[in-house]
Amino acid sequence: MRRERPDRVPVMCQPALGFVLRQLPELDPIDVWHNHGGALARGFCTISQRFGFDGVLIPAVGAAPLDERTVARIDRANPEGPVVYFKNGDSCVYCRNDLPRYTHAVPPEREIADLDPAAVAERLAYHPPSTRLRMWIAPDAAGRVAELRQARTFVGPDVSVHGALYSPEDYLIDLMGADGAMVALLTEPEKCRELLQRFARAVAGHAREQIAAGADALNVSAPWSGQNFMSPAMYRDLIAPAQAVLVTAARAGGVPSYCHACGAIGDRLETIIDTGFDGIECLDPPPLGNVELADAVRRIGHRAFIKGNIDPVHTLLKGTPDQVRADVIRRLEIGMQAPGFILSTACAIAPDTPAENVMLLRELAEKYGRY
Repeated sequence: MRRERPDRVPVMCQPALGFVLRQLPELDPIDVWHNHGGALARGFCTISQRFGFDGVLIPAVGAAPLDERTVARIDRANPEGPVVYFKNGDSCVYCRNDLPRYTHAVPPEREIADLDPAAVAERLAYHPPSTRLRMWIAPDAAGRVAELRQARTFVGPDVSVHGALYSPEDYLIDLMGADGAMVALLTEPEKCRELLQRFARAVAGHAREQIAAGADALNVSAPWSGQNFMSPAMYRDLIAPAQAVLVTAARAGGVPSYCHACGAIGDRLETIIDTGFDGIECLDPPPLGNVELADAVRRIGHRAFIKGNIDPVHTLLKGTPDQVRADVIRRLEIGMQAPGFILSTACAIAPDTPAENVMLLRELAEKYGRY
C-alpha cells in the first residue's frame, strides 16, 4: 500500500457478509451483525485465515449490541434467518446469506428542506451499509473500536488489519433516499456541500479512533461515487472535497486510505486519486463495470496502489477452477507492472462462491506473483 516492492503480490479479498455466514454456518447472524462475543471480528478473520489472505477488513467498526429493551420478539423459525420485531413497529431479517433487511413502520426519508447542517452530530453514531439499513455504533470508547483490537488478537501481527469508513454522501443518501439525495445534489448544491462537510468531520473523528486502535489502513466505502449515479463534475465539486477530509485524517495518523467505488468508474480514476487516496478498489471489469486492469495500471498505477480486479460474479462465482486460474494469472501479469498491486476480487466475494475457487488465489499468487 506504500507502493514498495514486496516479495510477492499480496492477496486480500473482501468477503460479503453472506459469504462469511455461508462458510461459517455455526455463527448466528444477529451475533455477527452486533459483534456479540466478538462474532463480527472473528467471522471475517476466520475467512481471511482460511483462504490465506494477507489482510482483513472489518467492514463496519464499533457495532453496538442489540438493545433488548427495544425488542418485542424474535422469530428464529424464519428460513431466511432470524427476524427481530421491535416495539416501535420496525422489523429486521438477519439474513443467513446477505446483509440484514430492515423494514421501517414509518418511511424514514426526509426532504432537503427539513435537514439542518448544524444538527449533524460531531460524533459519528452509525454506519449506513445499505439503503434503509443502519449499523449503530457503540457509545463507549472501547466498544467503538472493539473489532479492530479483537481482529489483531485473532490474526496476530503479520496480517494487515483494516478499518472501515462510509463516505459522507452515504449519510446524505441514508437520510433522504437515493432519489431524494441525487435531486438535492442538483437543486441544493450549497446546502448539500455543507451537510457533506459536517458528515465528513464526524466520519473523520471515527477514523482517528480507528487509527488510535491500531488500524493499518482505512477503507472508505463510496459505492455511489460512480458514473451511473453522478457526473464527473458533481463528484469533483461536491463529493471529493468531503472525501478529502477523511484522507487528511488518515494521512495525519500515518495510515494509507483507499476508496471502494463500485461499478463504472472508468471516467474518474484520476479524479478519485486526485482526492488524495493512496489506493483504489474495486475497478469492476466489464460487464460489471467498465475498468480494464491494463488501462488502470497505465493511468494511475504510478500514483496509487491498485486492489483488484477479478470479476467476482462471472469468474469467481460462476467460473471453473481452470477459468479462475487463467484469469488470475493474467491479472497478476498485468498488475505486477505497477508498484503496489494487490490481488483481489473487484467487489466482494459473493455468498455462494465455491470455496475451492477462492482457495486458488493465494496458491496462484505464491506461484506466479513473485517479484
